Amino acid sequence: MANLKEEEIRQIVHRATMFQKFYGSSAQQSLSKLESEYPHLFEITDSLKLDRAFVCEALLEHQGIPVEDPIFIDAGFSKAEVLGFSSGNLNPETLKELKAQIEYHFNTVGELKHRKNKTIWKATPKGLARMFASQSSPEVQLDLTGNTLKIIAKQSMKTVNKFYFPSFAAAFGSVMFFSATAFGVMNGEEAFGIIMSAIFGSLSFLYARFINGRKQKKKNRLFELVESLQQILERRQKVSHTATPSISIPESEYDNVDEIELKSTKKVPN
Repeated sequence: MANLKEEEIRQIVHRATMFQKFYGSSAQQSLSKLESEYPHLFEITDSLKLDRAFVCEALLEHQGIPVEDPIFIDAGFSKAEVLGFSSGNLNPETLKELKAQIEYHFNTVGELKHRKNKTIWKATPKGLARMFASQSSPEVQLDLTGNTLKIIAKQSMKTVNKFYFPSFAAAFGSVMFFSATAFGVMNGEEAFGIIMSAIFGSLSFLYARFINGRKQKKKNRLFELVESLQQILERRQKVSHTATPSISIPESEYDNVDEIELKSTKKVPN
């Protein structure tokens, strides 16, 4: 029997409540192994009238489900792209949760488009947000190939790239001061020129480094999004029902059944 801290139980109850309220599905089942391992937790959730299937989902999420690490795709200087793989299928309830997770991550609404073996979420921001590439460019593509889902998340980095301009300006100033000093234009102020060149050069380097960090942070968050989507798909796959088995009747069951001959009948007139 495994023990959970009070704070962990509170978190699991909260997530199970969210699943039941917003992402409910009749095609779920509870996991007997978890029920026997955490009886105290299920006593609490039963008293709160939470479906055990959703509690199992929240518990699986809390434990963490191993997934294959996503990978960054070389998409150039102005774009970030992350690729991940998962099992599972895209039923309406799963898509609803995936869409909510994506929109929460990008802090913008979007729309789903369905094509053959492919579902695409595209950001559709409102108002001024449409003018910023970071808000209007996000896209998540879900490709189903056999039993494997390929997840591709994309986002433009053009908005972040615009913040490199002060760094370029400072680098230009550093070059100008250095050139003026080297060619004797400073009229005896060579020391001042060297100092200013060093200052502008340092500012350019430090600012560019700061923007690089911000850009990498956005890419890392895209990586985390794909990882979250993988977790959702794997979690829901673990608690989803398998196909309902067909009922077969052995041929021997018919051995003692008499054959019935169907004869044509005439309707009796009134």
